[in-house]
Amino acid sequence: MAGRPRDWHPVADSDPIPGDADRMASLGKTLRKTADEVERQIRNLKAVAEVDAWDSKAGKEFREKASGNVKKLEAVFKRYDTAATAIGSRVDEVGGGYQDKVTASPKNYASDLNRAQEIADAALKDAKEADERKSASQKSIDGLSGKDRKKEDVDKDRKDLEAKRKAAGDEIEAAREKINEAKRIRDAAAKRARESLDAVINHDSLKDGFWETLTDSIAEITSWVATVCGILSLIVGWIPVIGQALAGVLGAIAMIATLINFIATLVQVAQGNADWMDVGMAALGFLMMGVGKGFSKIAGKFAKGTLGRLGKAGVARTARQVSRANKNLRRAAGKDLKLGKGDILKSLKEPFTEPFSKAAWAKNLKTLKPGGGNWAAAKNELGLRGGGSALKGLPKSFSMADPGVASDLKSIKMGTAALGSQFDANAINQISKSASRLSVVGAGITLGGLSLDGNLQKMVGIGG
Repeated sequence: MAGRPRDWHPVADSDPIPGDADRMASLGKTLRKTADEVERQIRNLKAVAEVDAWDSKAGKEFREKASGNVKKLEAVFKRYDTAATAIGSRVDEVGGGYQDKVTASPKNYASDLNRAQEIADAALKDAKEADERKSASQKSIDGLSGKDRKKEDVDKDRKDLEAKRKAAGDEIEAAREKINEAKRIRDAAAKRARESLDAVINHDSLKDGFWETLTDSIAEITSWVATVCGILSLIVGWIPVIGQALAGVLGAIAMIATLINFIATLVQVAQGNADWMDVGMAALGFLMMGVGKGFSKIAGKFAKGTLGRLGKAGVARTARQVSRANKNLRRAAGKDLKLGKGDILKSLKEPFTEPFSKAAWAKNLKTLKPGGGNWAAAKNELGLRGGGSALKGLPKSFSMADPGVASDLKSIKMGTAALGSQFDANAINQISKSASRLSVVGAGITLGGLSLDGNLQKMVGIGG
């Protein structure tokens, strides 16, 4: 079909009946072909199921399953057949003028859309012609002059021109009403198509039952909760004092939601609404989140150890004490720095157990309790880092390191600067870098686990 008009002045700001009737008919034709093919397969399956010569146990079992599948295929055919009929596989033109088109019997959506567009296009043409006459009449009125003419002649001309201008304006209003009628035709066609599709979808054997719908809703909701809380848990840890507790709560919610999503996906597989690849992706996402947080736990232990050594170095006063402090710092920065026995296993285990630990929840919630002093302490710490201004302390504190170590890394940096040149800052920085690398790896693995969920792709504008 020809392209739609772009300039709809003076009856509308834009196309009041957008759409492509031919493309809708092409879709309807595709749906009709699919319906015909499904119907052909139903006949074939019925023919095979009715063969009595195959009288073995396998043959009987096959016929039973074939009969069940025939019912499902018949429901599929009904859906495609209804959709093809509602949309239409061709555009049926309606001849005649405006009244013929308005009073024509409804057909299918593609044909009725085309009929509505023809009414609107004709109305636009009439309105443009009327608008030209209206403008011409107004221009003539503005140019009337009483010079060398009798007043009664001028008044008569003015009256005639004003009558022509009014008649043209009335024609434009009539064109607008024709377009409104076209909209009603289009909307009625869309409503009929929608209702016929809803009727077949909501009352056939393919419609999901209550439990299928509930499982789908649980999977969708927990997927979003896991994505949002997981991302938030990665970006709040830099907040001093309360950051790690806040990240702990958000991370625990994300882990629990991911586990529930995994269980819901297993149920969907049993219902036939998901496959084992979906289960594998859900399980991998859960494991990656836990392992990523485990790496960050290890990084946190390095950072905690560094802070402890900084504290001891800070109280060193004599040359001997300073020498011993530097020796300990260099040893910590070298190959001798090791976690205690079982610390690695414990660190990898904690992310999977903490979400279900009453003690961990109690500790984090106590830290976040309003009026407990921690929020004020966080503000004061930001003020110290910002030279007296909490706002200036925000950019100096922000870090993309994992919540379990971000705040400690900032404290290490601040503590190193405060010790003075007599202490081995290189050794301290080396430990900090090691913790940072482990933290970044952990955050990356956690984010990788979250990225297996399509919701994260939607949030950052990737994919469908």
